[in-house]
Amino acid sequence: MPWVRFDDRFPSNRKVRLLSDSAFRLYVSAICWSAENLTDGVVKTKELRLVADVKNASKRAQELVDSGLWVPVSGTGWRIHDYHEYQPTAEQVRADREAKTARQKRWRDKKRSDDTSQDEDPEEGDVDASTPPSRDASKDAAPRTRVPGPARPGPTRTSRGADVCAPRTGSTSHRADKAHTPIPATFEPSSDSLAWAEREGHLERLGGRTALAAVTAAFVDWHTAKATLAADPDALWRKWVREQRTTPAAADTTVVPFPGSPAASRTTQQRAALAAAREIHRQKGMIQ
Repeated sequence: MPWVRFDDRFPSNRKVRLLSDSAFRLYVSAICWSAENLTDGVVKTKELRLVADVKNASKRAQELVDSGLWVPVSGTGWRIHDYHEYQPTAEQVRADREAKTARQKRWRDKKRSDDTSQDEDPEEGDVDASTPPSRDASKDAAPRTRVPGPARPGPTRTSRGADVCAPRTGSTSHRADKAHTPIPATFEPSSDSLAWAEREGHLERLGGRTALAAVTAAFVDWHTAKATLAADPDALWRKWVREQRTTPAAADTTVVPFPGSPAASRTTQQRAALAAAREIHRQKGMIQ
């Protein structure tokens, strides 16, 4: 089956734009008719009604003649003007069909031959005749090469129910090969983490190093009980510290002694000790 070719500016051509709808349909249908029947652009008078179902086909044919798109052929009918400028001749179409038939025979012979491996691609020009025309006619085109894309990363496997501590954003290439292990019962924050807590003001906010030690003990108790797996326990500890809230001082309804008196010193010390105890108990989950 041959193909017809139309320039992408065909509908906007001055001659085509001036046609009536019926004449336009007859013109396009005649090109397809000629390609299908290998008439080399000739439309016979007796076959005009077979080309397109339009009213007053003879009148529309005369309109095409007047516009210069058809040329009258005496005793025959009409010829499409410049038909072979875009469409192949009937001789070219027949030659292509014969060549395709020969290629099909060679392809079938190769398939039956024991000398050709089943995994070997057919040589250029020896493709099956059922190959789409777009591929069969692309002998002059540069061969396509398959460019491999990036390999997919393997999925990260974690234990069910475990807390994954890898950061969600940023570069994690330096932690890609680090295994997730349980939080040890003897965990202590690194010097860098302690410096971070002091630099960010968490040490002062929580009440000093003693209170921070109580926070660390609660952190270890909590994650040991849950059997948490972490690739970087220090990162998880810093997250824990950031989320800790200080206990507000209880409202004092007693009479405050004058500053400097022994009673005042004892009361202040008792309040500090009570606040520290409450914080330790809260971190360990002993009280809500």
